[in-house]
Amino acid sequence: MRNFVYLIGTQDDFESLDDLQHEYFNDLSGSEPDRRNMSVYPVSLDESCKVQGYDTLEEIATMIARGEAMTNDWCLDGTLSILLEV
Repeated sequence: MRNFVYLIGTQDDFESLDDLQHEYFNDLSGSEPDRRNMSVYPVSLDESCKVQGYDTLEEIATMIARGEAMTNDWCLDGTLSILLEV
């Protein structure tokens, strides 16, 4: 099983992908994060997972998490997003 998290945040609140990742990792450390406008979507996939049209588990995880984000009123315009393996 491989575990991923998809981070998405507004460009109004985050200057870069590094800034977005820093916010996420600060949250995990137990320190007081800024609580800027972002969401985290975890995805776990079995190594044998295959989807036609996608070559890697990272591609599949990105599409699943991005779909979750879009159903929660996020859009790609004006946002930064990244998939991390955890």
